[in-house]
Amino acid sequence: MRDIVIYTCVFMETKMNNYELAYLLTPQLSEEEVLMHAGKVTTLIEDIKGMIEHVEKPRLRRLGYSIKKETQAYFAWTDFTMNPESTVSLEKRLKEQQFILRHMLIHRERIDMKRSRSRLQSSRTATTQTEKVIKKEERAEEKLDLETLDKKLEEILGK
Repeated sequence: MRDIVIYTCVFMETKMNNYELAYLLTPQLSEEEVLMHAGKVTTLIEDIKGMIEHVEKPRLRRLGYSIKKETQAYFAWTDFTMNPESTVSLEKRLKEQQFILRHMLIHRERIDMKRSRSRLQSSRTATTQTEKVIKKEERAEEKLDLETLDKKLEEILGK
């Protein structure tokens, strides 16, 4: 007789949040090194189970104010999804990187385009309905003004 083995899998539903990471790389790096370090940032995110959505190529920018005595830096940003508990680990790893002058991790909401379009359309219809009501009121006021004006003219002319 064969033994029947039943395997049960328990899937824990983990909530993945959307994040955007913006960072500045030191300007002393060559173009190849900049791309290599941007790849390291992507690898850091993937190592802690983040899923990359978009990576923007780093570009040299003039800074609005000096950061660590630098007036220029390579600016790059990455969109990704990740478990919220992993953000602490990511922040710690980013601070350890010497080539990053400054970074900012932002939790962002995903916009449902279907909902936003329907909201926009409903707000447009509400606006046009309001405009119609206002125009009707203006016409009514104009009629009243013309009627009162006619009465005043008749009184003045003595008709």
